[in-house]
Amino acid sequence: MSTPWAGESPAKSRLIVESYQFVGSGNLRAGVQIKLDPGWQTYWRLPGSSGMPPRFDWSGSKNLAADPELLWPAPRRAVAYSEKLNVYRDEVVFPIALRAADPSKPITLHLKLSFAVCKDVCVPVTAEHRLTLEPATSGKRQIDVENAALISAYTGRAPTPDPETCGLTIRQVRAVRKGDDMALDIRMTGLSERRRPVVLIEGPGFVYASDAQARPSEDRGAWTMRVGLGPATQLNSLAGRRIRITVIDDGRALEQIWVVGASGSSTAGLGLTPVTHRLLDPPEPSASTLVSLE
Repeated sequence: MSTPWAGESPAKSRLIVESYQFVGSGNLRAGVQIKLDPGWQTYWRLPGSSGMPPRFDWSGSKNLAADPELLWPAPRRAVAYSEKLNVYRDEVVFPIALRAADPSKPITLHLKLSFAVCKDVCVPVTAEHRLTLEPATSGKRQIDVENAALISAYTGRAPTPDPETCGLTIRQVRAVRKGDDMALDIRMTGLSERRRPVVLIEGPGFVYASDAQARPSEDRGAWTMRVGLGPATQLNSLAGRRIRITVIDDGRALEQIWVVGASGSSTAGLGLTPVTHRLLDPPEPSASTLVSLE
Protein backbone atom coordinates (compact mmCIF):
# COMPACT_ATOMS: atom_id res chain seq x y z
CA MET A 1 0.00 0.00 0.00
CA SER A 2 2.15 2.81 -1.32
CA THR A 3 2.84 5.08 -4.24
CA PRO A 4 5.40 3.99 -6.84
CA TRP A 5 8.99 4.95 -6.10
CA ALA A 6 9.87 8.38 -7.50
CA GLY A 7 13.44 9.28 -8.44
CA GLU A 8 16.58 7.40 -9.33
CA SER A 9 20.12 7.15 -8.01
CA PRO A 10 21.25 8.52 -5.55
CA ALA A 11 17.81 8.90 -3.88
CA LYS A 12 14.23 7.79 -4.33
CA SER A 13 11.06 8.32 -2.31
CA ARG A 14 7.51 7.10 -1.92
CA LEU A 15 4.45 7.57 0.28
CA ILE A 16 3.38 4.53 2.32
CA VAL A 17 0.21 3.92 4.35
CA GLU A 18 -0.76 1.27 6.86
CA SER A 19 -4.14 0.96 5.10
CA TYR A 20 -5.96 2.37 2.08
CA GLN A 21 -9.01 2.64 4.32
CA PHE A 22 -9.89 4.76 7.33
CA VAL A 23 -12.64 4.56 9.95
CA GLY A 24 -14.46 7.69 11.08
CA SER A 25 -12.43 10.66 12.22
CA GLY A 26 -9.65 8.62 13.84
CA ASN A 27 -6.00 8.95 12.91
CA LEU A 28 -4.60 7.07 9.93
CA ARG A 29 -0.86 6.39 9.94
CA ALA A 30 1.32 6.90 6.91
CA GLY A 31 4.96 7.66 6.17
CA VAL A 32 7.27 9.36 3.70
CA GLN A 33 10.03 6.87 2.87
CA ILE A 34 13.38 7.94 1.39
CA LYS A 35 16.05 5.45 0.29
CA LEU A 36 19.62 6.59 -0.35
CA ASP A 37 22.54 5.06 -2.23
CA PRO A 38 25.52 3.99 -0.06
CA GLY A 39 27.57 6.95 1.15
CA TRP A 40 24.83 9.53 0.51
CA GLN A 41 22.95 11.39 3.22
CA THR A 42 19.99 13.68 3.70
CA TYR A 43 19.15 15.96 6.61
CA TRP A 44 17.16 16.33 9.81
CA ARG A 45 14.91 19.36 10.41
CA LEU A 46 18.01 21.09 11.89
CA PRO A 47 20.72 20.11 9.40
CA GLY A 48 23.71 21.51 11.28
CA SER A 49 26.42 23.70 9.78
CA SER A 50 25.07 23.20 6.24
CA GLY A 51 22.47 21.21 4.33
CA MET A 52 18.76 21.55 3.63
CA PRO A 53 16.02 19.80 5.61
CA PRO A 54 13.24 18.03 3.68
CA ARG A 55 10.18 20.13 2.86
CA PHE A 56 6.70 18.61 2.85
CA ASP A 57 3.92 20.46 0.98
CA TRP A 58 0.46 18.94 1.48
CA SER A 59 -1.47 21.92 0.07
CA GLY A 60 -2.82 19.90 -2.87
CA SER A 61 -4.48 17.32 -0.61
CA LYS A 62 -8.26 17.10 -0.18
CA ASN A 63 -10.55 16.26 2.74
CA LEU A 64 -7.88 16.55 5.43
CA ALA A 65 -8.96 17.87 8.82
CA ALA A 66 -5.53 19.53 9.13
CA ASP A 67 -2.04 19.21 7.70
CA PRO A 68 -0.64 15.77 8.51
CA GLU A 69 1.37 15.70 11.73
CA LEU A 70 4.90 14.63 10.88
CA LEU A 71 7.57 13.15 13.16
CA TRP A 72 11.31 13.53 12.62
CA PRO A 73 13.25 10.39 13.64
CA ALA A 74 16.38 11.21 15.61
CA PRO A 75 19.35 11.68 13.25
CA ARG A 76 22.93 10.56 13.53
CA ARG A 77 25.68 13.10 14.13
CA ALA A 78 28.28 13.29 11.35
CA VAL A 79 31.32 15.39 10.54
CA ALA A 80 32.08 16.25 6.92
CA TYR A 81 34.74 18.75 5.82
CA SER A 82 34.98 19.97 9.45
CA GLU A 83 31.22 20.66 9.56
CA LYS A 84 29.01 18.97 12.16
CA LEU A 85 25.80 17.71 10.60
CA ASN A 86 22.58 15.96 11.64
CA VAL A 87 21.87 13.40 8.95
CA TYR A 88 20.10 10.27 7.78
CA ARG A 89 21.86 7.59 5.76
CA ASP A 90 20.66 4.54 3.83
CA GLU A 91 16.95 4.96 4.61
CA VAL A 92 14.55 7.06 6.65
CA VAL A 93 10.78 7.05 7.11
CA PHE A 94 9.03 10.18 8.36
CA PRO A 95 5.87 8.95 10.13
CA ILE A 96 2.74 11.03 9.64
CA ALA A 97 -0.73 10.96 11.19
CA LEU A 98 -3.77 12.34 9.37
CA ARG A 99 -7.53 12.60 9.76
CA ALA A 100 -10.45 13.10 7.41
CA ALA A 101 -12.38 16.38 7.54
CA ASP A 102 -15.47 14.47 6.34
CA PRO A 103 -15.25 10.77 7.31
CA SER A 104 -17.85 9.84 4.68
CA LYS A 105 -15.68 11.00 1.78
CA PRO A 106 -12.32 9.81 0.39
CA ILE A 107 -9.03 11.49 1.31
CA THR A 108 -6.75 12.56 -1.51
CA LEU A 109 -3.13 12.88 -0.40
CA HIS A 110 -0.94 15.04 -2.61
CA LEU A 111 2.60 15.55 -1.40
CA LYS A 112 5.20 17.79 -3.01
CA LEU A 113 8.51 16.70 -1.49
CA SER A 114 11.86 18.45 -1.76
CA PHE A 115 15.11 17.52 -0.07
CA ALA A 116 18.87 17.55 -0.59
CA VAL A 117 21.22 14.58 -0.72
CA CYS A 118 24.96 14.92 -0.33
CA LYS A 119 28.13 12.90 -0.71
CA ASP A 120 31.08 14.63 -2.37
CA VAL A 121 28.56 17.01 -3.92
CA CYS A 122 25.00 17.98 -2.97
CA VAL A 123 22.05 17.29 -5.24
CA PRO A 124 18.54 18.78 -4.84
CA VAL A 125 15.71 16.26 -5.20
CA THR A 126 12.00 16.89 -5.81
CA ALA A 127 9.12 14.43 -6.09
CA GLU A 128 5.32 14.34 -6.09
CA HIS A 129 3.19 11.59 -4.61
CA ARG A 130 -0.58 11.09 -4.86
CA LEU A 131 -2.71 8.54 -3.04
CA THR A 132 -6.46 8.13 -2.46
CA LEU A 133 -7.79 6.65 0.77
CA GLU A 134 -11.36 5.40 1.11
CA PRO A 135 -13.75 5.18 4.09
CA ALA A 136 -14.02 1.61 5.38
CA THR A 137 -17.63 0.65 4.65
CA SER A 138 -17.53 -2.38 6.93
CA GLY A 139 -15.91 -0.53 9.83
CA LYS A 140 -12.82 -2.73 9.48
CA ARG A 141 -9.61 -1.93 7.64
CA GLN A 142 -7.21 -4.11 5.70
CA ILE A 143 -3.78 -3.47 7.22
CA ASP A 144 -0.47 -3.65 5.37
CA VAL A 145 1.56 -5.39 8.06
CA GLU A 146 4.95 -4.53 6.55
CA ASN A 147 4.17 -0.83 6.21
CA ALA A 148 2.62 -0.68 9.68
CA ALA A 149 5.77 -2.21 11.18
CA LEU A 150 8.02 0.21 9.28
CA ILE A 151 6.00 3.23 10.41
CA SER A 152 6.03 1.98 14.02
CA ALA A 153 9.79 1.42 13.95
CA TYR A 154 10.55 4.97 12.83
CA THR A 155 7.93 6.43 15.16
CA GLY A 156 9.93 4.85 17.97
CA ARG A 157 13.05 6.66 16.77
CA ALA A 158 11.51 10.13 17.02
CA PRO A 159 12.33 12.31 20.04
CA THR A 160 9.76 11.95 22.80
CA PRO A 161 8.76 14.40 25.54
CA ASP A 162 8.24 11.46 27.93
CA PRO A 163 11.28 10.61 30.11
CA GLU A 164 9.92 7.15 30.90
CA THR A 165 9.82 6.27 27.20
CA CYS A 166 13.47 7.09 26.46
CA GLY A 167 15.09 6.84 29.89
CA LEU A 168 16.40 10.42 29.79
CA THR A 169 15.19 13.00 32.31
CA ILE A 170 15.91 16.72 32.42
CA ARG A 171 15.94 17.71 36.10
CA GLN A 172 16.78 21.38 35.78
CA VAL A 173 17.62 24.03 33.21
CA ARG A 174 19.32 27.27 34.18
CA ALA A 175 20.50 30.17 32.06
CA VAL A 176 23.83 31.49 33.33
CA ARG A 177 26.03 34.45 32.48
CA LYS A 178 29.71 33.98 31.87
CA GLY A 179 31.33 37.34 31.13
CA ASP A 180 29.61 38.82 28.11
CA ASP A 181 28.10 35.51 27.07
CA MET A 182 25.20 33.35 28.20
CA ALA A 183 24.76 29.60 28.37
CA LEU A 184 22.27 26.97 29.45
CA ASP A 185 23.20 24.49 32.17
CA ILE A 186 21.10 21.36 31.70
CA ARG A 187 21.09 18.85 34.56
CA MET A 188 19.77 15.41 33.71
CA THR A 189 19.86 11.72 34.49
CA GLY A 190 19.91 8.59 32.34
CA LEU A 191 22.88 9.43 30.11
CA SER A 192 24.85 6.56 28.62
CA GLU A 193 28.34 5.77 29.89
CA ARG A 194 29.92 7.74 27.06
CA ARG A 195 28.15 10.90 28.30
CA ARG A 196 28.63 12.83 25.07
CA PRO A 197 25.06 13.60 23.99
CA VAL A 198 24.10 15.92 21.17
CA VAL A 199 22.10 18.85 22.57
CA LEU A 200 20.04 21.15 20.35
CA ILE A 201 18.52 24.38 21.62
CA GLU A 202 15.83 26.20 19.60
CA GLY A 203 14.50 29.56 20.66
CA PRO A 204 12.96 32.65 19.09
CA GLY A 205 15.37 33.51 16.31
CA PHE A 206 18.21 31.14 17.21
CA VAL A 207 19.31 27.52 17.02
CA TYR A 208 22.36 26.08 18.79
CA ALA A 209 23.80 22.58 18.63
CA SER A 210 26.48 21.12 20.86
CA ASP A 211 28.31 17.83 21.28
CA ALA A 212 28.07 18.31 25.01
CA GLN A 213 30.54 16.99 27.55
CA ALA A 214 28.59 16.06 30.69
CA ARG A 215 30.19 16.74 34.06
CA PRO A 216 29.13 15.24 37.40
CA SER A 217 26.41 17.13 39.24
CA GLU A 218 25.85 17.55 42.97
CA ASP A 219 22.94 15.13 42.75
CA ARG A 220 23.95 11.48 42.70
CA GLY A 221 23.48 9.99 39.25
CA ALA A 222 22.90 13.39 37.63
CA TRP A 223 25.10 15.10 35.06
CA THR A 224 25.24 18.71 33.89
CA MET A 225 25.90 19.94 30.36
CA ARG A 226 26.63 23.54 29.41
CA VAL A 227 25.53 24.84 26.00
CA GLY A 228 26.69 28.30 24.95
CA LEU A 229 24.07 30.66 23.54
CA GLY A 230 26.12 33.70 22.59
CA PRO A 231 25.85 37.31 23.86
CA ALA A 232 24.25 37.80 27.27
CA THR A 233 22.24 40.72 25.88
CA GLN A 234 19.71 38.12 24.68
CA LEU A 235 18.69 37.28 28.25
CA ASN A 236 16.11 40.03 28.64
CA SER A 237 14.48 39.29 25.29
CA LEU A 238 14.04 35.61 26.24
CA ALA A 239 12.00 36.22 29.41
CA GLY A 240 8.65 34.42 29.10
CA ARG A 241 9.58 32.73 25.83
CA ARG A 242 9.67 29.05 24.98
CA ILE A 243 12.84 27.22 24.11
CA ARG A 244 12.91 23.69 22.78
CA ILE A 245 15.59 21.35 24.15
CA THR A 246 16.43 18.13 22.29
CA VAL A 247 18.94 15.66 23.76
CA ILE A 248 20.12 12.74 21.61
CA ASP A 249 22.13 10.10 23.44
CA ASP A 250 23.12 6.66 22.21
CA GLY A 251 20.09 6.13 19.98
CA ARG A 252 17.61 7.69 22.41
CA ALA A 253 16.13 11.18 22.11
CA LEU A 254 14.26 13.43 24.52
CA GLU A 255 12.58 16.65 23.40
CA GLN A 256 10.89 19.10 25.76
CA ILE A 257 9.86 22.74 25.79
CA TRP A 258 10.89 24.91 28.74
CA VAL A 259 9.88 28.47 29.46
CA VAL A 260 12.38 31.19 30.32
CA GLY A 261 11.52 32.98 33.57
CA ALA A 262 12.75 36.34 34.79
CA SER A 263 13.94 34.72 38.02
CA GLY A 264 13.91 31.34 39.69
CA SER A 265 15.29 29.20 42.44
CA SER A 266 17.92 26.51 42.09
CA THR A 267 15.14 23.91 42.04
CA ALA A 268 13.21 25.45 39.12
CA GLY A 269 11.99 22.69 36.83
CA LEU A 270 12.14 19.79 39.29
CA GLY A 271 9.23 17.40 38.87
CA LEU A 272 7.37 19.59 36.37
CA THR A 273 5.59 18.24 33.31
CA PRO A 274 6.88 19.36 29.90
CA VAL A 275 4.59 21.46 27.71
CA THR A 276 2.44 19.22 25.52
CA HIS A 277 3.37 19.88 21.92
CA ARG A 278 3.72 18.47 18.43
CA LEU A 279 7.29 18.06 17.28
CA LEU A 280 6.76 20.68 14.57
CA ASP A 281 5.38 23.32 16.94
CA PRO A 282 7.65 26.36 17.16
CA PRO A 283 8.93 27.47 20.56
CA GLU A 284 6.52 29.98 22.11
CA PRO A 285 5.44 31.13 25.59
CA SER A 286 3.74 28.73 27.99
CA ALA A 287 3.78 28.30 31.74
CA SER A 288 4.40 24.64 32.48
CA THR A 289 8.17 24.63 33.00
CA LEU A 290 10.82 27.22 33.79
CA VAL A 291 14.35 28.05 32.86
CA SER A 292 15.74 30.23 35.64
CA LEU A 293 17.97 33.14 34.76
CA GLU A 294 20.96 34.03 36.91
